[in-house]
Amino acid sequence: MPSAEERSRTPWRRSVRANRSWLWLLAPFSLLYLVLHSSPVSWSVKWEKVPLRPGSRRTTHVLKPDIGLLEMNNSISEVRHPLVELIERAERLWEGKLATQSTTLREAYNEYIRRYKRKPPKGFDAFQWSRKRDVQLLDEFDQIHADLELFWGVDPKELRKVQQELEHYADTFTIGKNSAGDNVTVLTHNIIGNEEWGFYSADLQIEALSGISSRIPPFHATWTVHDGARYFYSWERKEAARQAAAAGTYVKMVTTKIQTPGWAMACSPDAPIHRSNHTRPLFEDVVGYQSSVPKSFIADLRASMDPCSSPDLIPLSTLADRRIEPRPDWKFVPQFGPSKTLLHSDILGVPLLESTDEAPDTISWANKSDQRMVWRGRTTGCGDSATWDIWRRSARLRLVELANLKNGTVPVLLPPLGDNSVTETRELELSALNELFDVGIPEICDRIEATYTMKGYVFPEQDKRYKYVLDVTWSSRFRRLMARNSLVFKSTMYPEWWLDRAMPWVHFVPVKYDYSDLYDTFVFFRGLPDGSIAGQDRLGERIATAGRDWVNKFWGPDDITAYTWRLYLEWVRLCSENRTAMDFVLGKDDPLP
Repeated sequence: MPSAEERSRTPWRRSVRANRSWLWLLAPFSLLYLVLHSSPVSWSVKWEKVPLRPGSRRTTHVLKPDIGLLEMNNSISEVRHPLVELIERAERLWEGKLATQSTTLREAYNEYIRRYKRKPPKGFDAFQWSRKRDVQLLDEFDQIHADLELFWGVDPKELRKVQQELEHYADTFTIGKNSAGDNVTVLTHNIIGNEEWGFYSADLQIEALSGISSRIPPFHATWTVHDGARYFYSWERKEAARQAAAAGTYVKMVTTKIQTPGWAMACSPDAPIHRSNHTRPLFEDVVGYQSSVPKSFIADLRASMDPCSSPDLIPLSTLADRRIEPRPDWKFVPQFGPSKTLLHSDILGVPLLESTDEAPDTISWANKSDQRMVWRGRTTGCGDSATWDIWRRSARLRLVELANLKNGTVPVLLPPLGDNSVTETRELELSALNELFDVGIPEICDRIEATYTMKGYVFPEQDKRYKYVLDVTWSSRFRRLMARNSLVFKSTMYPEWWLDRAMPWVHFVPVKYDYSDLYDTFVFFRGLPDGSIAGQDRLGERIATAGRDWVNKFWGPDDITAYTWRLYLEWVRLCSENRTAMDFVLGKDDPLP
């Protein structure tokens, strides 16, 4: 928990933003360049293609959009390293996203209607506030739309009634305001146990709106103090709400219908999860995943997180931490929270712990003294004898077990050989590979002390010396780690608010949730343990630098304020008796530019 001194700080505001206005001037030229050229244009750092040996064949691996993976193509003798293909693809996607963002209120208004098939909410001219403060990606609010779309199929009267009930639920706090012109404040709190932590979380949410909260219409928003999500609905129920929203009608909020239990109920009838046994993992040990064929790597992080398409995620996650799978909820409950899975329908907000604007104390890439990959994390319990077999497959314990094994070999994709991007697979000793990892749990319970590796804490002032850092599941540490000028590897199945505002393979390295690609991706940048084949160190440095620059340019106080402001404007409209009256009308609600 943060100290009293940390809580007393107000790091949100800064007087001068980094020089970012030039991005808007370059946007038209960047778009023209993208049309004329297939290679990526420069952004904050100079991107260089990993060279391809003259005369070698450029192969295309198999893209699996439904599961967000690029499967390796081993059909020819000289196969191009798939990470080279993924990085080049990601660069083009990122530059395209930057180049096509709206630069005027009229453009943003039209883009909103194109994406969401309705007018934006009243207060949409907050776009001008964001432009003046150099906030980037002013069209990228798809996460908000995805989270709130179901509630368009709910009668506003019923929605307000459920909201009022939610304010009395345990371990929640409600922020908002009751009168126009007031500032946002804490309205209710029902925190059992750790009130100090709950109030601190609420204060951070209010502080994110400092300076603009009087401009938001009256609203109530109830947050959970827990990390995990709570509400999930059957696909049938969600589809009914979506259809009602499209038709301008409402679903019923009460029912006597008994819901069939199971996570699969949240997925469409034709989803792969209905044809799988997702109660057991594919392999009984963590090493088994390393032999999965063909090898595959993340191409679309959000798609790779979906248990409906990839049901093997369930036994590897907290979703399996139940003796009996839960029944879907019926009543649509608008609870805000910091994380969820794609099966859940909680409303994602911005978790603000460690989202400060303090300048990070960094070490240059060349001067980082430790070339291992570091991770530390706590367990959240030890389970009981009935759930232990499931609990030990949590993401953290699987990582600790895998990264500390000493016996056996695993097939690893070699870094690009020589000065080209051709690769091959080789069996490598786990004992040698795991010398490249510094992974452990600093606090451990008696049940697992003999099984898992316990290591001391690595504090923020220490982790900056590592070139490579791993972040697992959703984490409040992600922003801080990205700002450290280290190459961040991210393994998660939990979408976060920033997911559409960053680009894997440009700003960080995505890792599959089963870790089957962990060694392949790491040695691509780090090289083999014996030094016989060097890794792509310069490329690792460029991604690390881009990640640090991304934090500075896309995750500052104003970026958080702009996102949260939009979220609450949308929420205000949903709770309004006359939703149409809360539409923003271009030329009526603002002076045209």
